[in-house]
Amino acid sequence: MLKGLFNLLKSPSADELKLAASINNTYKSMRVVGRGTVRIDPAEVFDSPEFKEDLARARRLIEL
Repeated sequence: MLKGLFNLLKSPSADELKLAASINNTYKSMRVVGRGTVRIDPAEVFDSPEFKEDLARARRLIEL
């Protein structure tokens, strides 16, 4: 139990900070609306270049 409390007090690692920065800059419409709930505008996701690349990759995998 004490180990868990100490982990809460530690400062974030460099990897955790990088991840948080990349998430915060991903979508402009992203909002935290509850405990563990995130809302993002679907149109923004569909228009993102990352989604389009992943969609093309999925199509290639299915066509094989």
